[in-house]
Amino acid sequence: MRPAHHVLAHRPLVLVLGSSALTALLACGGGTTPAASPDPGAAAVDAPSAVGPGTTPGAANASSLSVERLDAAAECDALVPSSAPEPVTVQLTAPAGGSCVAGNADGTGAVALGVRDAAGALTWQATSRDGRPLGSFAAEALVAAPDGWQGLAGAAGEVEHVAVAPDGRVRRASAISPDPALRTGFRSRLAQDPAGGSVVLFRSVTLAGNHWNALDAFRFDASGAPRWPEAVAVSSDPDAAEPYFMAAGVSTTGAALMLFQDSAFLRARWVEPSGAPVADASEPETSAAVVGDGLRHDVDLSPLLDGGLAVRSDGAWQRRYAPLASRSEPLPAWLADRARWGFRFTRGNAGYAALQPAGEASPDCAQRIELVAPSGRLCGRITLHEAGSGCTTGALDQGWDGTVVQQSGKDACTFRWWPGLLARG
Repeated sequence: MRPAHHVLAHRPLVLVLGSSALTALLACGGGTTPAASPDPGAAAVDAPSAVGPGTTPGAANASSLSVERLDAAAECDALVPSSAPEPVTVQLTAPAGGSCVAGNADGTGAVALGVRDAAGALTWQATSRDGRPLGSFAAEALVAAPDGWQGLAGAAGEVEHVAVAPDGRVRRASAISPDPALRTGFRSRLAQDPAGGSVVLFRSVTLAGNHWNALDAFRFDASGAPRWPEAVAVSSDPDAAEPYFMAAGVSTTGAALMLFQDSAFLRARWVEPSGAPVADASEPETSAAVVGDGLRHDVDLSPLLDGGLAVRSDGAWQRRYAPLASRSEPLPAWLADRARWGFRFTRGNAGYAALQPAGEASPDCAQRIELVAPSGRLCGRITLHEAGSGCTTGALDQGWDGTVVQQSGKDACTFRWWPGLLARG
């Protein structure tokens, strides 16, 4: 039975108008540090006064943010912020034939902004909390950490796990891939550890013999140091093509879950924080029952506050795994109702920030964040307003420190963020 969402009339608690913003113009090339970063002081500009809900949009670059509390229940008290900071606005320049991707804030308030070049390589520009350009680094997958970011990077068939400082310096790199003279067919999945750090599920295929595939798991702590002394063997199989898809995630209990396709089935393997595999003799579920029909899927796992992990397949949340469970179960109702939204733990793990996804038509150029209690109660809503009309929503995320980073719905290379907006109350 779905929990009731006791919704009151919309009564905005706070309306914060973006009367000024810091705009930094960054030239961000594919895989290289910008040759000349502009003077951050010279780049600062005053934006026109913002327009709020109920007024007529008009001024160019006008923007605003509104916060509404929608339920008076006590469990909502810690979820809805009572004020909001001024936004910081940064504009990137993508290389010819490239595109701007997304933004990701770490636990210090630094923000990494992604740009993909025409060849497909992904580079991240690190910026300070107030928008000053710092260093840049390459990573194909990236997750926020309490102090910087962790990601996967590689060239010439070699893959490394990298720990990146808030200023963009790679301060630690750990080899993930085996000797390419012995193995090939490298694929990997990276996931954030909600306690800090990350997990990697890595697939390779032997060049000799019958070309068996192997899945190995690697775990890293909040500093980026290996948490396990060596890779944990998850699976080995005599099919050089499989698994066609796989995913990894870390529960709030500390255990890690590895999901992977095996013929028409989906296998779930848990690994304890110590690196010890969890024994399981149960029969696997069919793949279609968890991620949908077919053998090609883009699958992710994200932790839930109760220790479970939600499964997303091809952009939509489908099922959940309870802690140490080998078979899936239905999603919580609040997530099933927002199947294509992203979500993060928010306000010091007081609940969830549900994030309206990119790619949706937004006639009024607004994008929403819904604040959901662990029970599923809708406690509040934050609406991010951009001037004008006829937008398509861009990437939206909440970083480790509660900073909300939004990609413009009008210009994909313009980003703005509200430092610590959804930090612990």
